[in-house]
Amino acid sequence: MKHGKLWLAMAASVIGLALQPPTGWATQAVGAKVTGQVTATPSGVQIEVDHHVYHIKANTPAAKAYRNFYNGDTVDLMLEHAATLSESTVVSIVKHTGS
Repeated sequence: MKHGKLWLAMAASVIGLALQPPTGWATQAVGAKVTGQVTATPSGVQIEVDHHVYHIKANTPAAKAYRNFYNGDTVDLMLEHAATLSESTVVSIVKHTGS
């Protein structure tokens, strides 16, 4: 009887550990935040803010939200990597508070 309970406890522990999300998801840092005015009509692959073109990463909140912004809107862009890299990609676009 004890062997059966031990096996059940081991199986439950293994399943519980397997169903937890990877800790890397929770600790992934966003590269940088850029605030500025949209200076060209956004498309599904890029947005121009303060005359600088940023590429929009596919399958991110930014790829779904770009349709809500127009020329002159002040926005906050969350970048995947530092803004100093030549290929910074946008993962989130939010209308800047106060605009």
